[in-house]
Amino acid sequence: MSKASSQFEGLLDGYFERVLEENPTFAAYSGIQSSRGRLGRATLEFETRQQKHRQKALLQLNTLSPRELSNEQQLDRLALRSQLLRETEDFDRKRHTLDPNALDHVLNLLLHELQRGEDEPKRVAQNLRSILKQTPRFLNESASLIDRPERVWRKIMEQTVAGSHSLFEAVATFLKRVEPQSSDGQQIKDAQRAFSKYHKKVMSRPLAPESSFSVGAPIVQRRIRDQLGLDYSLGEIEALALSEVNRIGTLLKQAASKFGKGKSPEQIIEKARAEWNPGADLLGFYRKETSRVASAFKSAKAVTFPQGDELQVRPVPEFMRHLFPTAAYSSPGAFERRQRGIFWVNDLSVTKTTEAEKKAERQQHFGLSLTCAHEAYPGHHLQFVIANQHPRKWRRLFAHAVFYEGWTLWCEQMMVDLKIDRSPWLQVQQLHDALWRCHRILVDLRLQTGRYTYEKAVAHMMKNLGFTRARAEADVNWYTASPTVPMSYWLGRLENERLRQRLMVGRGWKLQKFNDWLISFGTIPQAWIEKYGLD
Repeated sequence: MSKASSQFEGLLDGYFERVLEENPTFAAYSGIQSSRGRLGRATLEFETRQQKHRQKALLQLNTLSPRELSNEQQLDRLALRSQLLRETEDFDRKRHTLDPNALDHVLNLLLHELQRGEDEPKRVAQNLRSILKQTPRFLNESASLIDRPERVWRKIMEQTVAGSHSLFEAVATFLKRVEPQSSDGQQIKDAQRAFSKYHKKVMSRPLAPESSFSVGAPIVQRRIRDQLGLDYSLGEIEALALSEVNRIGTLLKQAASKFGKGKSPEQIIEKARAEWNPGADLLGFYRKETSRVASAFKSAKAVTFPQGDELQVRPVPEFMRHLFPTAAYSSPGAFERRQRGIFWVNDLSVTKTTEAEKKAERQQHFGLSLTCAHEAYPGHHLQFVIANQHPRKWRRLFAHAVFYEGWTLWCEQMMVDLKIDRSPWLQVQQLHDALWRCHRILVDLRLQTGRYTYEKAVAHMMKNLGFTRARAEADVNWYTASPTVPMSYWLGRLENERLRQRLMVGRGWKLQKFNDWLISFGTIPQAWIEKYGLD
């Protein structure tokens, strides 16, 4: 190993070991069991110290000659630099003074523990109590950081406050079932008071100027290059998105025309939903469909399935039903010994009395074959489990949406191409969802470069996709906080197609060889994999 290679390995080890040590929540999500039940610090001193660590790592990285690194190290170099630059930019923009997201931070950690409650109830109860105990201190520190809250993010915080009661109820119900302690009620009340106090402090602060969430054109351009791995200009991204909107829109009209004149995709999907009946055992239906979809992809030799993983299709526990969508997936941590994913099914039909009401709730799960492919096999579960097996330890911590969301849309496309599901409406639904992802590129780009206000972005989604205001706002709320992530979905899907053309059409690779190669490098941009992963 060359001197530069050795120094690079030391840089990686030193940086991430410190990150995991000083950020227990991140460590817990990564599967480090000793970090569970802990809330980190949220002071300006802590944030400043983290920034100094990033700057030091960047300086060290800039002293190493890339030519002396192996191809695998090159991939880690690009991913590390990308992460350091993104986090440095956020600090320099003083995002920590704008974004009152501490309440979400606490609630997500509580939910993370509750999801493990069926397997290790006593350990989870201990961790929940620890988090509750630390919540007042953590929120007090976090509130001191907020100077001028961004108005959209403050609105999101208010929605979080309004919905937090249901999660605290879930925590109380769980603790009551698992060796209840007399102090539980008081700890929950103290945490809820801390939520209220945090809310009041943030609401008392003057608002930041409108659209303060926007990172600006230079940062968007850099992230397109370093987060997505694309060498496109902003103008080229917009031209690409407009072209895709037109192309997918045309394909959608053609697919819809097979159902008769004048029928919109929404009408076709709604009619199919009304005629669909999975039966009374929705959970059993999910399990059978997950198994069927997985078996069909195996039979088609589309991708090699991982060894030693585990996927459980579980019902959402009664006390958490109000916290989940129709279905959701929880991935195993990067360093968890047991690589078990959980595919949650939220069957609200069990809460209804009449058969008509029960059937209507079950029909909300319409299209679940696509959901199974997207979330389970060969989607998120398969991809993340393989990424978590990567021999380069720190590669497992890099997670670029252009890859993991591009991969799931690629899985949906394979569902259609391989006829895994032969339902006549499947292509209409897949293209309808694809059009949504194409419009995301435009809205994300225009929102983050300041060309769209929040209201214009919401209006775009309502006009072009027929979204209700509530659904459009929920989508745009997320876009404001995650620049270049919304556009990553369809751009990642296109990257997979570009590589398919090069390797399957151009070199004659079989589908399984192509997919196995693509997901063997971890969750990093396809363009990097192409540059350093091909002979």
